[in-house]
Amino acid sequence: MAAYQAVFGHIGDILPGTHFDSRKHVKAAGLHKEDQAGISWGLDGNARRVADAIVLNNGYEDDYDEWDSILYTGAGGRNPNTGRQEFDQSWETPGNEGLRNSRRFALPVRVIRGPRGDRDLSPASGYRYDGLYRVTEESEETGRAGFRILRFKLTRLVEDQQELTSLEQQVEDLVLGEAPRRTATVERIVRDTAVVRRVKTWYRHRCQICRSTLPVGPDGKSYAEGAHLQALGKAGGPDIEGNVLCLCPNCHVRLDRGAIYLTDTFQVVDRFAATGVPSESPLWIEPQHRVKARFAAAHRRFWRILDSQEGQ
Repeated sequence: MAAYQAVFGHIGDILPGTHFDSRKHVKAAGLHKEDQAGISWGLDGNARRVADAIVLNNGYEDDYDEWDSILYTGAGGRNPNTGRQEFDQSWETPGNEGLRNSRRFALPVRVIRGPRGDRDLSPASGYRYDGLYRVTEESEETGRAGFRILRFKLTRLVEDQQELTSLEQQVEDLVLGEAPRRTATVERIVRDTAVVRRVKTWYRHRCQICRSTLPVGPDGKSYAEGAHLQALGKAGGPDIEGNVLCLCPNCHVRLDRGAIYLTDTFQVVDRFAATGVPSESPLWIEPQHRVKARFAAAHRRFWRILDSQEGQ
């Protein structure tokens, strides 16, 4: 059988955030060549072993995921019967050599997250393609089990990050302490990423906060927007389901401006209710939507709302 030729970068028109039901479907899409192994490696044009993709799914206890950066444990050293780390890892293992060469030659690596990874950053089920990363560091150290492990730091590529809308850019300016950009008109650019489209489908384009629908066009199709609790860009928010709400345009703008916020128990607090007293109502959450309190807390911190209460 001919050796696998590594394929770098995005595959076809598959967007970051695209969801797959199983590893089998991930492989069939061409994102990762393995059925079970975490590292997809092959040969480059010079017959060198290189890695073109990884699956992050809690395969090793020493993995650490922060979205923009990942500490990924190399392959090998586990007892196939117990699944425990019982041997030292080696640079000669093909996947480890592949990731090492991908660092040396600055080759992009596709990252796919599975359901057993970090609960705040991983899909509730299935697998999600999360775009391109670069291997920036490699090291040897003693893992939690007491054996040598090889660790790789992967950093999300800046050019692969989601473009900010004008409103999100204003939030980033506040984060950086920069003067706000002046525009002659109020610009509303709303993008539908694969993640946003999936969340809106769960709610049938109905707002999770006010429960309203906004029919548009002669076919009566409803309009909604994907709103990020923790803003993208320098604010550090990821474009994943747990950080996205399906909202009407009014609730979206009010959330982005801090007029409404979420408590850790997902109560929606309206800071400027008509009665003059902040009001609370429950956020509508479908069972498959794993909204995360950490992103609600980041939103409150940004607007200086402490301990789920309006700051004084």
